[in-house]
Amino acid sequence: MDREILNLEEAAELFGVSIKTFIKLLKEEKVPARKIGREWRFSRKALIDWLSSGDSQAYSASEGDPREFFDRVAPEWEQLSKICYDESIRNKLFELNLLDENMTVLDLGSGDGYLSRAVAAYVKKVIAVDISGEMLNELKKKAKAAGISNIEAIESDGQDVPLDDSSVEMVCANMYLHHIEEPNIAIGEMYRLVKPGGKVFVADFCIHKNEEFKEKMHDIWTGFKRQEIKKWFNDNGFTNIQIETFQANVDSGIVSPKDRMNIFVLTAEKPLDSE
Repeated sequence: MDREILNLEEAAELFGVSIKTFIKLLKEEKVPARKIGREWRFSRKALIDWLSSGDSQAYSASEGDPREFFDRVAPEWEQLSKICYDESIRNKLFELNLLDENMTVLDLGSGDGYLSRAVAAYVKKVIAVDISGEMLNELKKKAKAAGISNIEAIESDGQDVPLDDSSVEMVCANMYLHHIEEPNIAIGEMYRLVKPGGKVFVADFCIHKNEEFKEKMHDIWTGFKRQEIKKWFNDNGFTNIQIETFQANVDSGIVSPKDRMNIFVLTAEKPLDSE
């Protein structure tokens, strides 16, 4: 590699680490870098100089801020989340008839268990993953109060979950991807974790222009374009990708009804012959 300007993949290769590890490094250290639009760019010389200097400090609060925010709002999240989504997403999951009593379901970005607690009665086990320990504490309290005993909680940002490959039959991710710096990496992790023949169920915002809402909810992305999200799942190996868009009955603070934020639900499969 002799180019001076590197992209994310090339910079990770220069460091001799995985892209996941390099992204974590970006969040934990003062790595010399620029973002051009949504794309990272690095100077090869600057990276080498930085390595030799040994400087270290968080360059960005992009990981810390969401954790701090969700830790703080965890006790009120059930009420606060009503400005993001209603029962439509949960209802859509049941309508699709994807659940089975013998499956283990992984719920990425589980929060206080909006999906985890709902599906627990229909599956063998739920593994709830969230960046916020306080959110997981709320989940555990609410699950215990409801007599639910088949939910395991793991504190993680969802991009490097401490589980073996092909560990679960299904991955759910509700309003998770727009909080992730590199959604494509998280989608790759979904592919790693789900068994061949397994499915994913993802609900998130369609692209919108409500910057006030984005800042209030500590979002990184203002939703996604259908073509963009479908390409990410296809590039990561998923097949039979289906996307449905609908408008949830939520109050996000937008005055004009024409600007109300839409939600998409995506389902996809990991091919049986993927291993």
